[in-house]
Amino acid sequence: MIECLRELDRSRFVPHVIQLRPGPLEGLLKEIDVRVHVLAEHRMRQVHRVAGTILDIRHLVQEHGFRLLHSNGFRAHVYGGIAARLAGVPEAWTTHTVERPSWSTSAIIKIPTGHVLTNCPRTDDAFRKLGFPTTMIWPGVNTRHLETLARSIPRQELEQRHRIPAGRRWLTVGARLQRYKGHAEFLQAIARVPTEAGVHGVILGGTLFNQESGLRRELEEQASSLGIADRVTFTGYVPDAEFAAFLAASEVVIHPAHDEDFGLTVAEAQALGIPVIAFAAVGPAAIIEAGKTGWLVPVGDVAGLADAVNAALIAGPALATLGAAARLRAKSLFDSTLHAERTAAVYHRLLNL
Repeated sequence: MIECLRELDRSRFVPHVIQLRPGPLEGLLKEIDVRVHVLAEHRMRQVHRVAGTILDIRHLVQEHGFRLLHSNGFRAHVYGGIAARLAGVPEAWTTHTVERPSWSTSAIIKIPTGHVLTNCPRTDDAFRKLGFPTTMIWPGVNTRHLETLARSIPRQELEQRHRIPAGRRWLTVGARLQRYKGHAEFLQAIARVPTEAGVHGVILGGTLFNQESGLRRELEEQASSLGIADRVTFTGYVPDAEFAAFLAASEVVIHPAHDEDFGLTVAEAQALGIPVIAFAAVGPAAIIEAGKTGWLVPVGDVAGLADAVNAALIAGPALATLGAAARLRAKSLFDSTLHAERTAAVYHRLLNL
């Protein structure tokens, strides 16, 4: 969303963002000159608070003369879809995945919308079958901004800041700590890489809203039991500049998620010219050209993951060739300017511009 707003044609659109809870997003949006309206935090089970928030959004629409609401996320559609209908303006709805069947999923899907923006073929197909007008738009990567961030922190500074031994070859995972992201398989794969290869695993990211809060401890214990505790660093959440710098300084980036609709880290690593090894979930399988920009491994295949890592470590100059092809592919398919242009086209359609 941030990268789309950064690239959006401000001569045609003046974006505002309505946050449903306070958080650091407000500062990031203000940095790119987007006005932010922060609403009081609440739980969705508090029906009266949800209703009050919807009315607050309708009031903002009327007060500021918003001509369109764009709901970013599945549950955000509860607020944006109903508020748009009450205010008499169209709604665009970005949804990032196919939700599991439940009474709440069924209820949310029944809320009308003007257009659904999806992030991968699987999600697009699911919403088309439900009868929604849809446009598939790959999430955008701002390659220029990412490259600037990657250059802003020297590798030596990252080593010192996170106490990583100097001279190691980094194998990096950038994903929040959730079991389905495959960190356990990543550790098992590193344990299969010979010590003399000089690799060091870097796990970027923390928990999401404190979900699975004990997972980091479990992974640290797993690393110890595998005898690789001194070959792995858990950074927790890091600022965007550190994240980009870690990716850019990595030998390869690993994305062992069991299920993934897109995989932004995969596209970001490729945009920085770093090949990626990933389990062949929906998103990574669409982003990576196996053998040309990286490696795809059957989901859950730890031996295959380790084999791909070992292949990358001995690839020599071929690794740079893969990285160069990965950068070209990322810029041609996933650049944030393309994302913003396709999003603006949906706005034009809904507003009859």
